[in-house]
Amino acid sequence: MKNLNPKKIPISLYIHLPWCEKKCPYCDFNVDVDKQNGDEENLLKAILEDLEKSEKYISNRKFSSVYFGGGTPSLISSKIIEQITKALSNKKLLNSNCEISFELNPKEVMNDYLNELMNAGINRISIGIQSFDQKVLSSLERNHSSMDALKAVEIISSLNSINTTIDLIYGVMDQTLESVIKDINTFCSFDLEHLSMYQLTIEPNTIFYKRNLITPPDNSIELMEIEAKKILKSNKYYQYEVSSWTKNGKESKHNMNYWGYGDYLGLGPGAHSKITTNESITRMIKLKKVKSYIDNPCKTTNTEITTKNYDLDLAMNLLRIKEGLTFDEINKRNIYLSKTFLSKLEKGVEENLLERGGIKASDMGYKFLNDTVNIFS
Repeated sequence: MKNLNPKKIPISLYIHLPWCEKKCPYCDFNVDVDKQNGDEENLLKAILEDLEKSEKYISNRKFSSVYFGGGTPSLISSKIIEQITKALSNKKLLNSNCEISFELNPKEVMNDYLNELMNAGINRISIGIQSFDQKVLSSLERNHSSMDALKAVEIISSLNSINTTIDLIYGVMDQTLESVIKDINTFCSFDLEHLSMYQLTIEPNTIFYKRNLITPPDNSIELMEIEAKKILKSNKYYQYEVSSWTKNGKESKHNMNYWGYGDYLGLGPGAHSKITTNESITRMIKLKKVKSYIDNPCKTTNTEITTKNYDLDLAMNLLRIKEGLTFDEINKRNIYLSKTFLSKLEKGVEENLLERGGIKASDMGYKFLNDTVNIFS
């Protein structure tokens, strides 16, 4: 690996707050449904200790974004969140225009709590709506109703002082095209800046995986995607990443740092990090169990990105960005392009899966993105 310069690579912060009321059967995230009295305070201490001992990874950089994910962060007291953001501010670790995002479930979207979060420095809210259709929510076994979803969006869309994104899922068991179209039209009827839209995938470590579930056929899912994109485009939302749409330049800085191969520090149980040093790039995972992390917050399992897997690791991220990156942007982000990567890039151009002038999938390459990425394996 070429001599790297971490000080020139942007860095973000991810904070994992693991507790949920219940584990959704399609979820393969690291969650805990057994929060005890005192757990929040103990986790706070562990996260702050972890932050304190992560200076070598931060390497005198400031965070361009902070993301509170989970789990369900909105089950946590706003005072805990405020103590974390205050620690980051006191340590002068935040850029002046730092994006600070926070995930909520619809049932926790309440004006008082939102005001407390904004006072703590949160400036972007992500709500796990998943669907406005009660039948779909029941199929997903969500713990909120379609009325909860609508009420949450009504509350958040009335606030002009904060950016908002919602999550929607399609390709759910027994979901119809009409249901997806209604979901997208409902989203577009509110004054929201951003949408994350995901196809339901049945992952091995989930409750759904153990059931004989029948999701819609591929041709139906493709039609859902086509119709959703038409409606979003007609409402001036543009796709900038595989699962992300926005208007008015409200892209997620945090996600774009991931896909732009920036560094990120993960704090909390099971949190992931990608850290560049002068000699290497390392991906790290914290201990997953809450008590284990509290007892030993700095312990990680590490995987070094080597010359053998670097090209694929880089392509899996950069090629998610729909508009791609020019070579000038690549240089500004201090992203190293190996000779083998450039050779594979040329092969992709010849196969009409990639475009010249940077790292960008063609229309066909983006449609068949897995095939495009596999060029770099």
